[in-house]
Amino acid sequence: MKIKGIAHRGYPVKYPENTLSSFQAALDLSYTYVELDVQLSKDGIPVVIHDYTVDRMSDNKGMVRDYTLDELKRLRIKEIETIPTLEETLRLLKGHINIMVELKQAGDLYPGLEEKVLEVIRRTDTFEQCIIISFDHFSIVRTRQLSQDIRLGLTSSCSMPYVFPFMEEYRCELLGVPIRMMTAEYTEMIMERGIIVGPWPVDTITDMEWIAAKYPTALITTNELERWADFYRSHPELHLG
Repeated sequence: MKIKGIAHRGYPVKYPENTLSSFQAALDLSYTYVELDVQLSKDGIPVVIHDYTVDRMSDNKGMVRDYTLDELKRLRIKEIETIPTLEETLRLLKGHINIMVELKQAGDLYPGLEEKVLEVIRRTDTFEQCIIISFDHFSIVRTRQLSQDIRLGLTSSCSMPYVFPFMEEYRCELLGVPIRMMTAEYTEMIMERGIIVGPWPVDTITDMEWIAAKYPTALITTNELERWADFYRSHPELHLG
């Protein structure tokens, strides 16, 4: 059975986040989506890492953008992993799973990020698998200007009842919503427009039960892949969405 849900940065509870082993775990558990984060190296190569610095995940310190790809590859994550390129990651996932590519754009931090990510997606022939999302909604505008066909979504750390004309104009099909912001009013506003509501993170049994009871068609994001997989299999109402 395919597990409807978004594997957040792979399976970060068991494997280092945003690494090939973490993404492979999401494949092994038959998730429908995996989410990953993309930034640019100093020499302009899209790499998969969440934080703007390498401090938390690696054995070194500094901004991702200040390292060349070769220098990033020399860093170690949990002693055995390396920071993957977007191309390496997409080649692993090709043909297996929907891929949610989060652009870690922040204003003008990464000039050309959107174009370079689209180039890799096309080169790896994963265009049909990918949906691009970002907290930086200007980045989403640039992405739509570069491609009329790529799937797009927005994510946010707040509720945004004013966002729907923007989503219609730029043909965004998903809205990521912090689970604590999912009021009945806001969720109804999203769903009545045919937008996929993406609550995050859904990690506890209590939150899983709430989603199953209130919003069974939602596309949840979770760090607890096996917990959600077991819950999903035992709740047939979730299989209808």
